[in-house]
Amino acid sequence: MRAPQIQLLDHFAIHRPELFRMKLCVNPDIFDDILDQISDDPVFHNQSNNPQLPVAVQLTIFLNHAGHYGNAASNQDICQWAGISIGSVTNCTNCVMTALLGQHDNFICFPALNSDEAACARHYVQSRSCMEWRNGILAVDGSLFNLFQKPRHYGESFYTRKSQYSLNCQAVILPHNLAIVDYSIGHTGSAHDAFAFQSTHVFQQHEALLGDNHWIWADSAYPLETWCIPPFKKPLNGALTGEQKAFNTTLSKVHLI
Repeated sequence: MRAPQIQLLDHFAIHRPELFRMKLCVNPDIFDDILDQISDDPVFHNQSNNPQLPVAVQLTIFLNHAGHYGNAASNQDICQWAGISIGSVTNCTNCVMTALLGQHDNFICFPALNSDEAACARHYVQSRSCMEWRNGILAVDGSLFNLFQKPRHYGESFYTRKSQYSLNCQAVILPHNLAIVDYSIGHTGSAHDAFAFQSTHVFQQHEALLGDNHWIWADSAYPLETWCIPPFKKPLNGALTGEQKAFNTTLSKVHLI
């Protein structure tokens, strides 16, 4: 590693993991796991007379680039931190993105209802609620990805209630390990979660994916369906019953996104 700052990461990984995490937004062991998964990708191997940077360096540059915001994420800032050219920052970012997308279906896939993952989810849900709730093996929630600035086209539609310009992301997870099994991203930040949820595979194919006896836990922003269970909403000028409050309390122990 040629740069005066990037080379400090080896020291940080052993002695100051919090500083490693500050720069790359992952723990050292997670960095090693990602590196093992992508190192053999063809994008890092070519017949050029100009050899590529080591995959570890390219991954480091990508994670630093992706994990920072505003001026700190500019190519100029990163090239100075890493001791490489601006063009190399772009090339490293593109190569690692290509390699990660190639791993997409290995890590984000819907579990079969008879799989070990589904069985673990049932056991977890039952342990936090009751036997009758064990087939609620998934949970969904929305999150906002903030943008650096207002988009030029239709910019106001990205403006959110949190006074940020954002994209809406819907994530469907297994509650016992928080593994993402389905997602939707691309709707503007002003889109309601219930509307953005319609773009997920599980919404569009719930009969095939969930069958007749399984369902998803959700918060109050989502619609009540036989396969999607949100908490009770407090009625206008009214109050929840004791049973409804108990239901909501128990649901909150399962829906932990």
